[in-house]
Amino acid sequence: MAEKKKILLIDDDPDFVEAVRVIVESGGYAVRVAYDGQEGLAAVAEERPDLIVLDVMMPVMNGHETCARLKGDPATAGIPIILLTAVADRVTTSTYSHRDMLESEAEDYLPKPVEPAELLELIKSWLK
Repeated sequence: MAEKKKILLIDDDPDFVEAVRVIVESGGYAVRVAYDGQEGLAAVAEERPDLIVLDVMMPVMNGHETCARLKGDPATAGIPIILLTAVADRVTTSTYSHRDMLESEAEDYLPKPVEPAELLELIKSWLK
C-alpha cells in the first residue's frame, strides 16, 4: 500500500483546524497541524509535507510571510501551498487584499468558509 501523502495545515483557529483535518483525512491524506507561521516552519523542517494548507490571518507570523519564507528557501520552494482566507469577505476591514493573494507565491487560494469537496479537489489537483 502506498504511503499517504502528508498535508500540513497551518491555521490559528482550533475549531476550523479540526473541521479541515476531518475533511482532509477523509480524502485519504495524513494531516499534521501547526497553529501559527513559526510553528508551521518548524513542522516543515521536521517532516517535509507534500502540500501545505495555510491560513493568511494569524498571530506571530501571517500566512503571506510564512509563504514567502517557504518559497524563498530552495529546500521548500517546491512544496505546493494553498492559502485559505476569510479576507474575501472582509477586504474593506482587512489590511490584506485580493492583490496580496494574487501576488503571493502560493499556488492557489480558497476563501473561507471552505467547501469540503472543493478543498479536496484542489489538494488532489496539486498533488498529481
